[in-house]
Amino acid sequence: MKMLYSTLLFIFFYQSTIATALTYNVVNLGAKGDGKTDSTKYFLSAWASACASTSPATIYVPKGNYLLTKADFHGENCKNNAIAIRIDGTLMAPSDYNVIGNVGNWIKFESVSGVSIYGGVLDGRGTSLWACKASSKTCPTGATVRKMSKLPLNLFQ
Repeated sequence: MKMLYSTLLFIFFYQSTIATALTYNVVNLGAKGDGKTDSTKYFLSAWASACASTSPATIYVPKGNYLLTKADFHGENCKNNAIAIRIDGTLMAPSDYNVIGNVGNWIKFESVSGVSIYGGVLDGRGTSLWACKASSKTCPTGATVRKMSKLPLNLFQ
């Protein structure tokens, strides 16, 4: 009986010391996977929550087509160095790049550490981008990764 209590006590304390991974589902935060509704603020909200946590966190993007305008994921003030971004859907640029405005990037990850990005499809809508470039306007680049450390080599599909 004493052995049983000791074992249960060990299991209780062991489980309480394991960091629980947090999951931020962008759909639960308000994103729509319809390919029409701008979901940028919900992705950035998930990022801000994951960065504010010191526990491992996952940003989950379910199946669907998610329209993103300018999305900058900055890590300068991020407390978390164990963020996984699991994308089972498609991230889509606007069909009209003029909507983004005169910016350098469509999606940018900058100054982050320990971020893993798994799966996903990026639809930069090449036809729209080339139309923007042909109009002699300043057009953004696609997805950009700058100043990252501990980056795994499993970016996107």
